[in-house]
Amino acid sequence: MSKTSEVGMNVTIDGPPIKHVSHGRAVLVLATGTAFLAGTPLWVKATNMDPSTQAFLRVVIGCLLLVPFGIREMRKKERLGKKGIMLSVAAGLFLGIDFTAWNYSIFYVGAGIAAILLNLQVIIVPMLTAVFDKYKIPPVFLILVPIMTVGVLLTGGVFESAEASGGPETIYGIKTATLGTIFGLTSGICYSFYLYLSRKAGTSARKDLYVQPMMYTMAAQAIPPTIIAFFFSPRGGFDFKNGVLLNGELPLVNPETTVGDPLTAWNWFNLICLAVLGQALAWTFVQYGTVWLDPTLSAGILLLSPVTSVIIAAPLFGEIPSKLQVLGIFLILGTVAYQNGLFSMFTKSKRKHERGNPDEPLDQELIREGLAPHHDPQEVPNNPYKKHNHGPFH
Repeated sequence: MSKTSEVGMNVTIDGPPIKHVSHGRAVLVLATGTAFLAGTPLWVKATNMDPSTQAFLRVVIGCLLLVPFGIREMRKKERLGKKGIMLSVAAGLFLGIDFTAWNYSIFYVGAGIAAILLNLQVIIVPMLTAVFDKYKIPPVFLILVPIMTVGVLLTGGVFESAEASGGPETIYGIKTATLGTIFGLTSGICYSFYLYLSRKAGTSARKDLYVQPMMYTMAAQAIPPTIIAFFFSPRGGFDFKNGVLLNGELPLVNPETTVGDPLTAWNWFNLICLAVLGQALAWTFVQYGTVWLDPTLSAGILLLSPVTSVIIAAPLFGEIPSKLQVLGIFLILGTVAYQNGLFSMFTKSKRKHERGNPDEPLDQELIREGLAPHHDPQEVPNNPYKKHNHGPFH
């Protein structure tokens, strides 16, 4: 069937008409997904499982849960295109590295701090769009990058004394907090590539394909932790018996090779919570909610996730940030808030989306710029970007 968009652009949609989602329902679904995301680093630490093993089980279980819903979506709506599948798989490979590195970061610097470090994508994604899509980065970005960099170093505890961490001073000859920050940065960079590629994968004429992209992404996610486990981990493969922490702390002697406490039913219960709530439901709910909401509102809701993680990690695991870490947290969250236009909510003038803003939902950007499949900017009435000579969007 053919449908006319709000700007007068005709797009071909296979399957039943797209069912509009109310504002209240979208907010509720996104808020629920955000709450599940907030619990993710806490479940990771409570699972106390080898990072590679945990990342593998998390995505495999999550993917299996989504398969029947993905098949149902294919039958009722339409199949995700070949290019969308390829981009979803590529995005999943980066997300698999992200999950594994993030797990290491959680054990080395703490669940709350690792959740904050992940927000590096607000400066990496614009860089990717500038390099690959030739988008123009606003001048203020040159100010945001050093602020974010200082925030990351402070939050990771790089400037803290090694004794303050409470665990081993060094791992592989590197200060534990520094190594944890490196893993956190690796996680943030790979997460940025995931966001960029998954955004490209959403070029379907339908905006209500919520499950298929995540299903293909999760299937690909299982590959990196498998490679890391069997080729780079001192455990020589997946470990389904032993944890990472001993009595809640990293081993003080030979932390690189010493295994933690034996895994218990409680650890496996937290893994199930991580896979079902923190993986399958959280990511699908976020995908569902953000499509139908204003980008600024979506960003504001999602920003509650790392904040909540830091707050909850304190009583659960005794992770009390130092003064320097608190300063770093504010610098990072402030940068994220500004980059997502949250400060405009408290001012009279509303910040307009810049061309190429990676935080703008893809379906809105495609309509605004006339870049939906087989459409040209010149075909869109009253398009402010007609003068720009965009190439075809693939």
